[in-house]
Amino acid sequence: MRKYRFDVFAAVWVPYALLVQRFWFVTDDAFISFRYARNLMLGHGLRFNPGEHVPVEGYSNFLWVMVCALFEFFRMDMTLWPPLVSTACGTILLWIIFDTLRRRLEIGTPVAALATLSLGCFPPFALWSSSGLETVPFALLVFVTFERLVLRRAGPDGVGAGIAGLLLALIRLEGVAWVVVILILALISRRIAGQRGPRPFIVCALIVGIGYAIYFGWRYSYYQMPLPNTAYVKGDLDTARLMRGVNYVVSFALAFLTPILILPGSLCALRHRRIAVGLPIAALAWAFPAYAVVVTGDFMTMGRFLIPGLAFCTILLAWLLNDLWGLGGRGAFNTTPPDEPRVSARAAPRGLKSAALRVLLSPRSMTIVAALGVIVVGLLPGWDTHLVPQAARERFRFRFNTEDFKSEFAQWQAQSANTAIWTRRGKALKSYVEQRDFPEPNPSYVAGAIGASGYYSNLYIHDKHGLVTPEVARREVDPGGALRSPGHDKQVPKEYFLKDKPTILLAMVEPGTDPRVVANVCLQQARALRLEQSRLPLLRKYVVDFARVPCEDYAEHQYIVTWTRIAAGVEPRAAWTKLERRLSELRHEGASEIRPQIP
Repeated sequence: MRKYRFDVFAAVWVPYALLVQRFWFVTDDAFISFRYARNLMLGHGLRFNPGEHVPVEGYSNFLWVMVCALFEFFRMDMTLWPPLVSTACGTILLWIIFDTLRRRLEIGTPVAALATLSLGCFPPFALWSSSGLETVPFALLVFVTFERLVLRRAGPDGVGAGIAGLLLALIRLEGVAWVVVILILALISRRIAGQRGPRPFIVCALIVGIGYAIYFGWRYSYYQMPLPNTAYVKGDLDTARLMRGVNYVVSFALAFLTPILILPGSLCALRHRRIAVGLPIAALAWAFPAYAVVVTGDFMTMGRFLIPGLAFCTILLAWLLNDLWGLGGRGAFNTTPPDEPRVSARAAPRGLKSAALRVLLSPRSMTIVAALGVIVVGLLPGWDTHLVPQAARERFRFRFNTEDFKSEFAQWQAQSANTAIWTRRGKALKSYVEQRDFPEPNPSYVAGAIGASGYYSNLYIHDKHGLVTPEVARREVDPGGALRSPGHDKQVPKEYFLKDKPTILLAMVEPGTDPRVVANVCLQQARALRLEQSRLPLLRKYVVDFARVPCEDYAEHQYIVTWTRIAAGVEPRAAWTKLERRLSELRHEGASEIRPQIP
C-alpha cells in the first residue's frame, strides 16, 4: 500500500490557492441563493419575494441554499464564507484525484502530481472555486459518488455512494440524473471486471431514491410545480439553440486548448487493461460537454457547466502522461539498454554531454516537458493570451448580450464589475426607499440582474428574465426571433410589468458628488422617459426622481436616479413641477447654469 504524500500534494495545492486568489469573485447569481437563505432565516420561508403568494422556486441548488442559510443564521459575510467552503471543496477534490491516481490507479507520484497540478492550475477550475455558487461542491459530489461505486479497490460502497449520491441529487436540479448515469456506468464497469454482486448498487439506489422522494414530495407541495422555475426559463430546444450549445463547448476548447486532450486520453483509457474503469471515466469526461450542448450553454464565464467533467479529464491526462512516461524503461532516467556495458568512472566525462542529451531526450523527461506545456497552455487564457486567433474564436460566439465579442477573461472582468455595480445599486435602493417612505407595504423594482440588487435592497423584484417571475418563464419563445445569450431567451422589457404597477421602473447610481452632474443625469433620464411615450404614456405614471444616499466604497455619498411611480392622487404635472423645483435647488449648490427643460 502506497503512503500518503501530503508533502507532494502541498506543492500542488499552493499554485491552486494562488490562482483562486487571483480569480476570486462572487457572481451576481450567487446572491439569488443568498436571498433565499436569508428569507428562510428571517421566517419568510424559502421564497425570493416575501408575501402571501405561492412561493417561486427561483433556484436550482437546494442543498447549497441550506448551506448558505447557516451562514445567514450566524450573520456571517456571504461574500466570504460560501466561496471559502467552495474552495475547500476544490481542495478536497484535488486531493482525492491525486490519491486515486497513486493508490488506486497505480500511477507514479511524479505523473500523478503533474496531472493534478494541471487541474489546480486550470483557470476555470480556480475561478469557479470561489464564485459563491455550488459549481465545485457539485463537481466534488459527482466524483465521490463515482469513486465509491467504480474506483474503490475493495468493491462498491453502497452506503457511502448512496449518501454522496443523495447529496448530489439535492445540490443541483440535474444531480439525480447524474446519479442514475453513474449507477449505470458502475454496473457496466463491475460487469467488465467480473464483479457481479448487485447488493451495493441496490443499497445506493434505495438511499438516493427514498431520500429524493421525500425531498420531491415536500418541494411539490410547497412550490406546487414539478420543476424549479429556473428550468422553464430556458428557451425551447431547437436547432439554433442546440448549435449555441455546440458553440459553447467549442469556444471553451478553442480558448483553453487543453480540453482537446480528451481525444487521445480517451484512447488511452480504452486500452484492454484499463477498460473496466477507463470506459466509465471516458464516458463521464464526454458526458458533461454533451450535457452543456443539450441545455444550450451558459452565458457565464469559463465554462461553468463543464467544470464537473474536469476531474475525469484529469485522469485521462494522467493515463496519457503515464503511457509516455512508461516508454523510458525501468529507472527514473535510465536510458542505457540492459545489455550495454556500463561506462567506467574514468571514461564517464568523455560521454557526459551525450549522456546528458540522452537524459533530456528521454521519454520521461519529455513527459515532464509535455505536462508543463499543458499547464502553461491552459494558464495563458487566464491572462487573456490566446494561441487561437480571435477571428477563429468569434466564429463560435454564443453570447449575444453585447455587441462586441468577449474572451472568457473579459467576460470574467465584466461579471466582476457588474456585481460591484449591482451591489452599489441594491444598497442605494435600500437607502432611497427608506428616505421616501412609500405607502405600499412592499415597494417593488423591475430588474434584469436580480442577484445583488435584490439581496441588498430587500425590494419586491419583478424579474425581466423570469427566474423568480413564473409568467415570464412560461412565455413562448418566437422560434424565428433573434438568438439571445443562454438563459436570456425569454427576456421582457421593463414596460411588460406596468400592469403590476411597480414602484421603481428604473434605477441607476451616479457615483459623483457634483450636483451639476446629477442635474444632467436627471435631464437625460427625463428625455429617455419622454421617448418611452411613443409606446406607453409613462409620463403620466412615472417621474424622474433622485436622492442623495451614503456610499461606503469610494466616497462619502452618491446619488441614485430613478423612474418612480407617481403616487395615487398626485397630478403628473405636479410631480414634474416638484422635480423642477428640486433641480433648481441643486443649481444653487453649484449645478449647471443652464436651466433643464422638463418635458
